[in-house]
Amino acid sequence: MNVLRSELLKLVSVRTTWFLLGGMLVVEGLYAGLVASLLSEEQLRGRDVSELLVGTPLITVFVFTLGALLSTNEFRHRTADSTFIITPQRERVVAAKLLVGALAGIVFALEFIAINAGLGLSILSNRDVPVDGDTAVDIYTGVAVGMVLACVFGVGLGAVLRNQVVTVVAGLAVFFVLRGVALLLGDAGTYFPAESLAGLQGAVGEDFLLSQVTGGLVFGAYCVVFAIAGMVLTRTREIS
Repeated sequence: MNVLRSELLKLVSVRTTWFLLGGMLVVEGLYAGLVASLLSEEQLRGRDVSELLVGTPLITVFVFTLGALLSTNEFRHRTADSTFIITPQRERVVAAKLLVGALAGIVFALEFIAINAGLGLSILSNRDVPVDGDTAVDIYTGVAVGMVLACVFGVGLGAVLRNQVVTVVAGLAVFFVLRGVALLLGDAGTYFPAESLAGLQGAVGEDFLLSQVTGGLVFGAYCVVFAIAGMVLTRTREIS
C-alpha cells in the first residue's frame, strides 16, 4: 500500500499530469463542439455521429503519454535509485505504476465521456439529430476501456525502454506510423496495437477492423506482454 500511495502522490504532484488532463479536455471539447455544431444534419447522421462519439485520436496520445511519464520520470529525474532502495522488490514498483496508470486512465475516460456526451450530445439533441442509445453505450465503453489500456501500455513500454523521449516517440510510431504498415498487411494488420485499439473503441468507416471484444483482447494482450517485460527487465538490469 505504501508503494501505491507513493506512486499516486507522484502522479498528482507533477504538473504534467494536469496539463495532459486539461489539454485532453480542451482538445476533445473543441472537437465535440465543432463537429456537432458545424456539420450539417445530413453529415451528422449515421456514421458521422459515431465518429463524434469515438472522439479525436489525440485522446490516445494524451493517456499513453501519461502512462509513459509514470514509468520514465524516475529515470529522467534520477530518482529511480532511491525508489528502489526504499522498495527493493522492483517489480512491486512497476506493478504499482501499472495500477496507478489504470486508475488515471479511468479518470481520463470519465472526463472524456463527460465532455463528449455533455457537450457533443447536447448539441445534437438541440439540433434534433438522433443518436442510438445502445450504440452510444457500446462506443463509450470501448473508448473508456481503450483509454485505460493505452495508459497501461504507456507504463509498460516506458518500463521496457526507460528513456522518456524514446518511449513517447515509440508510442507515436506505434499508434500512427505503423497504421500505414498495418493497412498494407490486410487482415494480419488488424492485430497491430493501433488497429486492435481502434477496433475496441468502435472506430467507424473501417470495416476491416476487429470487433470490440476481439480488439480489446488483442490490445490487452500487448499491455500484458509489455507489463511483464517491464517487470522482468526492471528487476534484472542495472538502474543507473
